[in-house]
Amino acid sequence: MKAMLKRLGEWIYQNKFKTFIAWIVVVVALAAGALGLGSNYTQNLSISGIPSTNIQSTLQKEFNQNPNAGTMKAVIQKKDKGDATSDATKADVAAAISKVQDKYGKDIKSIANPYESNAVSSDKTTVYVDITFKEDSNNVSRKAIDGVMNAFNDKVKSSTTKVAYTGSVKVHPFEVGGASEIIGIVIAFILLLVLFRSFVTAGMPIISALVGLISGIMLVTIGSNFLTMASVSQTLAVMLSLAVGIDYALLILNRYKTDLADTKGDRQEALGRALSEAGASVIFAGVTVIIAVLGLAFAGIEFVTTMGIAAAFAVAFAVFSALTFLPALIALFAKFIKPATKTVDEMAANPSKITKFLTGHPWTIIVSVIVVLGAIAMPAQHMRLGMPYNGSLPENRTERQAYDMISDKFGEGVNSPLVAVVKLDSSKDATKNQENLNKISSHIAKLDGTKTMQTLSVDQTKAATLQQQLTTQAQQQMAAQAQATGQMPTQAEQDAAAAKIKATIMAQAGRPYMLSDDGKYALMVITPEKGSEAKQTTDLVNKIKDYSDTTKSKYDAKITLTGVNAVNLDITAKLNNATPIFVATIMILAFLLLMVVFKSFIVPVVAMVGFGLSLLASFGFTTLVIQEGFLKGLFGVSKGAPLIAFLPIIVTAILFGLAMDYEVFMVSRAREEYQKTQDNDRAVTVAMQDSGPIVVTAAMIMIAVFGSFALNSDPTIKSLGLALAFGIFFDAFFVRLLFVPAMLKVFGKTNWVFPGQKK
Repeated sequence: MKAMLKRLGEWIYQNKFKTFIAWIVVVVALAAGALGLGSNYTQNLSISGIPSTNIQSTLQKEFNQNPNAGTMKAVIQKKDKGDATSDATKADVAAAISKVQDKYGKDIKSIANPYESNAVSSDKTTVYVDITFKEDSNNVSRKAIDGVMNAFNDKVKSSTTKVAYTGSVKVHPFEVGGASEIIGIVIAFILLLVLFRSFVTAGMPIISALVGLISGIMLVTIGSNFLTMASVSQTLAVMLSLAVGIDYALLILNRYKTDLADTKGDRQEALGRALSEAGASVIFAGVTVIIAVLGLAFAGIEFVTTMGIAAAFAVAFAVFSALTFLPALIALFAKFIKPATKTVDEMAANPSKITKFLTGHPWTIIVSVIVVLGAIAMPAQHMRLGMPYNGSLPENRTERQAYDMISDKFGEGVNSPLVAVVKLDSSKDATKNQENLNKISSHIAKLDGTKTMQTLSVDQTKAATLQQQLTTQAQQQMAAQAQATGQMPTQAEQDAAAAKIKATIMAQAGRPYMLSDDGKYALMVITPEKGSEAKQTTDLVNKIKDYSDTTKSKYDAKITLTGVNAVNLDITAKLNNATPIFVATIMILAFLLLMVVFKSFIVPVVAMVGFGLSLLASFGFTTLVIQEGFLKGLFGVSKGAPLIAFLPIIVTAILFGLAMDYEVFMVSRAREEYQKTQDNDRAVTVAMQDSGPIVVTAAMIMIAVFGSFALNSDPTIKSLGLALAFGIFFDAFFVRLLFVPAMLKVFGKTNWVFPGQKK
């Protein structure tokens, strides 16, 4: 491969304009595809194959309830404790509802007047309008969503009345960073300028990374039309592509400068050699990252899998750009690139103070790193996982304002009720099943964490259908009786049958459950006391799930929960079960790859141990900031909340890939030098002097890119950015720059002992 890469580098030097033209063709083709198909990302993070989502088809079939339907709440609150039930406010709300129905009635399934649905707070300061759309939440048009908000802002919002919005629809349109990317790029350019001391040279890795980024993201955008991709997939792809793209280009460009010095200014030879050595490292590093993110498929969760696919394509284009577009740039601006100021021999003869201390006191370094990272990792043992919720959004977002208003006036649980579907024994008498349902609902109502069991009534259409069915059934029974006895039923018997029909209909109104038409299922809606992020709500869900075992054996009635809380817990449980398998799989694969590439048993073991230390430290510090609120003002965290459920598996995949990048950058340089000199101490010194500054700069660029995404107001993107920035900091500065070189020093020539290797 090295020979092939060397020829590629030399060919590109001679054919730089052909290379540029080829890239222009690729970019134009991808742009045409992306513009033609458009993007089709989703903000829905639900998954299939878990009880809480499997039961949703039953809800649709038996109760005509679409759990995925777009919903929206317009929360209206009078300022200074004003009366939201005044005639004037009622008229304003009615006018807004009327305007919405007139303009967007074709998009809306139902809209509830709060004064009729009793959505009025006890102090009468706040009401909310529930709106249900016909389409699924992802398919509701932006025009309809904005139209609803404009109607209420126009008719209801005033100097004395506040209006905020929330729901499953995209109240706040999803945006990809923008400012985040610019901040990250500016910081990266400054760091490269300090390293290379040249505007032209510093700009090359940025341009190369942007070409790879644009190409990769356009391909991902095309893919969103064929795969269900969460909107966070695009952000993750941008984040990762930009970071690794700059790092890979930096490694090749730095190696070109070193080789330029060694070849006495032969630019074509230097470019060939740079791709031969650094290019091979970039390919291995990129493949490692791709394997890691594609390994997310082991979780068996659709949106996590597509996040991995998107990230893999983005990284692949970052590698392609570094191996082809960057060399063409180097060839074009070769006269602006100066050779490295030190040769390899000079590096070995004049190590820095840090290198001298590390090679002189390796055990001090090793013990210190283990103690420090172990201490930082301690909070991880208290880590709680959950899914994104509006209560963790910044206070200036309308969804957060609506969440807080509802929580304050109606209770946090109103924001995320639980839906229980009870499968009944159809062989039992209907009266017996209803008695059992009364006992079940009564038990759930008394559980700690339950605020109310919502009263469910039969709507007029369903009541009329039910009455017709019961009347037909009664008439058939009377006809059968007349045929059997030869006598028509008496008036008293007919009156009794009518009374029974009326009683049956009334029995289904005003109860904490609703029966399906065939009597096989019952629906209950439970309002928790606390929100979806609270431990009490998690405990309530688990108690109801445990109680289902009792109802199954005692009443032959199985309870299945759905709703935001139940789905989130099922997703979290599935992710928790998948993460150990995923981690074990990628670590075994990486161990084998590192063993083959470095022809060593020691190097892969040290790499895995170091990764474990940095990963646990990352989780520990992220838990401290995101969950416990440590320095939350500094990091822009709105309030302490559980970590995003899929954060551990995503961070593990990406951090593992990037950690192996730095492992390759450092160890490949040491191995290359060892193969030339058979001197392990010299190999460690040269690796620290030559690759050390590159790892420092690359890590700082990564931290800048990921940290800039932590400025995003979306809690999912913020937590991912913070976790990755922390992880890179711990892994690069503690593990790859200290722990790994110190271990290489301790093991000496044993590092390179491998069957078939020269002694």
